[in-house]
Amino acid sequence: MKNYKKAAALLMALTMTAAVTACGGGDSGSDSANATTTEATTTTESQTEWTGDNIEVEGLDEEEKGDVDISGQTIKYLGISDINPTNSNPERSVPLTLFEDTYGAKVEYIATTSSTKFTDLANLIMSGDSPDIFLYEWMAFPYGVSKGQYQPIDDLVDFSKPMWEDMKGVADDFVMGGKHYVAPLGYRFYDSQVLMYNADLFESEGIDDPKELYENDAWDWDAFQSVMKNFVDNDPENRYGIAGWWSNAFVFTAGETLVQYDGNTFTNNINSAAIEKAEFVLEDMTKNKLILNGWINPSEAFTADTLAFYGMGTWAFNDAQKSMEDYDIQIVPFPKAPDSDTYYVSNALHSYMWVKGSDKADAVKVWFECCRREYYDDQYTEVTKAKLLENNPYWTSEKYDFIMSLYDPDKFTQVFDYAYGISDMMSNTDAGGAIVQIVYEGIANENEYSNWTQIKNEYSTIIDQELKTINESVAAAG
Repeated sequence: MKNYKKAAALLMALTMTAAVTACGGGDSGSDSANATTTEATTTTESQTEWTGDNIEVEGLDEEEKGDVDISGQTIKYLGISDINPTNSNPERSVPLTLFEDTYGAKVEYIATTSSTKFTDLANLIMSGDSPDIFLYEWMAFPYGVSKGQYQPIDDLVDFSKPMWEDMKGVADDFVMGGKHYVAPLGYRFYDSQVLMYNADLFESEGIDDPKELYENDAWDWDAFQSVMKNFVDNDPENRYGIAGWWSNAFVFTAGETLVQYDGNTFTNNINSAAIEKAEFVLEDMTKNKLILNGWINPSEAFTADTLAFYGMGTWAFNDAQKSMEDYDIQIVPFPKAPDSDTYYVSNALHSYMWVKGSDKADAVKVWFECCRREYYDDQYTEVTKAKLLENNPYWTSEKYDFIMSLYDPDKFTQVFDYAYGISDMMSNTDAGGAIVQIVYEGIANENEYSNWTQIKNEYSTIIDQELKTINESVAAAG
């Protein structure tokens, strides 16, 4: 097995993205995750400190509140950033405001770090002092559930209710032993991977505008490559087609993932013809020298006019636009396959896990509902938008709405890769793993691998073994 530690470490650095729309006022970062965006978190340059007035959140009336009484109760949250207001952001989020003002409850923050959070969680459970909630992450399902770290949420969430019915299909993806373990709250603003580009530069050089191609349903892999080649041809010695963290998101546009799950068994899908087609495109891009490897700060992505696309999480836009104040840095989703009518994306799901040992069922239920209202109730989605725009001056209302459209099921089909939650070997770079990163990024990243066949031959059997182990663990737990 090749040494992929350097590339994997870079990936983990990139995944440390911030999410100011988290279920908390003081969250300068989010420790949520899924296959395409965030797994561990730290504060990034792109997030500005709170500077504006506190935007008030209107509480629920008695009918909306219901007859639940959790007044005076406190739930404990273990995480790497505080849900409560902090010095850098004294503004309370929508969910926290509802939880405190409408229901009279509080959240106690238990601090941990990205490198110790899972150990701390296990130790607290073993000691009988479990936190009540822990932010959903890749390793929660199936790995954490199979180890008995979390409780099913079927008694807390009624998916027949209007608030939850739209998320039932997503929740069904996280069923083990006939029970649901993840209450999908929604998809957060900063949890998307996108392509950014200098629209003014494209226009001045007569290059097709990717946003217009997308709006005309002509944004596919072929158009994507054509735009990059045209851009590079204008200055072959100094230009590249793309840089950043992006190749995994590109492969997902094929519509299939490395590991699949039928509700009982996890299976290896590395031989997927759809995935192979996407990987072949990466091979072509590598051969045509369109890819610039290595870390590039968002603030440096476009300043030299040498990069067509910067593929990164939406968190990076603020710094990219700030560095180019006289230009229009535009955003476009990843393209679809040429033979497909569907745009596939894999966005980070926002949810909390109900931790084993917690006896605060009613309070956790209410917390889930307060968080869900931020995505479901129009008055609260608008407040969340206003809070973000107030503190992120380079985001416009139009661009905000465009990013949120990436979660529209009528426009995009979400795919989810269980591969990231199988084992340390599959996804944990600290444990020497990161097979998933190798599969999705090995060809594009510093030419570690020259072709897709090489990757398949080297890792297929290893993936089979990892899936055999988790399937045995799931069977024993069920």
